Amino acid sequence: MKSKHTITAIGCVLVLSACGGGGGGGGSDAGAVAQSAPAPAPAPTATAIASVDASKAAENSFSASHLVSAWPSAVPDMLNGVSIAPVDAGLIAPVFDLLKRAYSQQDASLLTGVTRSYSCTEGGSIAVEATQHDPLTPTAGDTWKFTSTNCGASGTIQNGTISAKVTDAAGNLFQSTSGAMTLDVAFGNYSSLQGGVNTVVDGGMKVSVTKMGLSSSTFTTTGTSLQQTIQQSGATIATRTLSSFSVTGSKEGSLLTSAANFSLSGHSNRLGQFAYTVKNVTPFISTATVTPTSGALVITGAGSSVTMTVSPDSVRLDHSDNANGTITSTTTRTWNDFLGDY
Repeated sequence: MKSKHTITAIGCVLVLSACGGGGGGGGSDAGAVAQSAPAPAPAPTATAIASVDASKAAENSFSASHLVSAWPSAVPDMLNGVSIAPVDAGLIAPVFDLLKRAYSQQDASLLTGVTRSYSCTEGGSIAVEATQHDPLTPTAGDTWKFTSTNCGASGTIQNGTISAKVTDAAGNLFQSTSGAMTLDVAFGNYSSLQGGVNTVVDGGMKVSVTKMGLSSSTFTTTGTSLQQTIQQSGATIATRTLSSFSVTGSKEGSLLTSAANFSLSGHSNRLGQFAYTVKNVTPFISTATVTPTSGALVITGAGSSVTMTVSPDSVRLDHSDNANGTITSTTTRTWNDFLGDY
């Protein structure tokens, strides 16, 4: 994605093997912060989607969907041994990037709950607090907490925490051609600053991954609440809250598929207050590109809706100003124009 306000995730910022070594410290319970987020407040009243706001409503919804469902081409590569999360990889890629590197460290100190600090390539540091049953194999009960302090690389500065707890594991999806793992993941004021745009995420989700072969895997992502704040030059330009979200996805060869279903509310400087339900009516499919090449997402507001249908180069927006979904206007935008219309 080229959206300036989508969470960035550059793996070399946070990966252990890309950072200089540091000292150790006392341990504590890293799993305590990887618990499920509290139940969200009652959903806000749905807002109408005017024809003039159809693209803005669709862009905010697509970016929110991307945050929890992006499973870019780098992630299957991570599971095969390569671990570099690209820009705009959503939240799943950096989590698995971190864990892939962590489970290849063979660091006995991580087995006992020690906190270690590492220097980042462009300044700052990352503290790693872990309790691991085995240095190479994910095991139920393993816990991780990664705390970044002005950790920089490739022009991105990250702060805040990513915590993870392995709740189920079978085989070793990092070291072999098959395996499965379920994680509880929490983001604590996790921010990424790049080009004057800072994106902050708080909340939790559960991620389950099953790897069936070198180029075949499936995943699900679920959660009760996830908050995203986008800031530019120190001022907040948009906030989003995803509630009751669920995503299913798969990777077969170069073909990546995902479908999401969630409630979305928030505020955008261009759109104002909004509250919608969002659902893929056709799964998004992509290959080598970050943006999908096919699929459709319907965004439903009060007595109105907009359906975004994607192609490799453009997005078609079918707007309905009535509850029965009858199309009343249609526009087509290039991906670049669409992603800037939040």
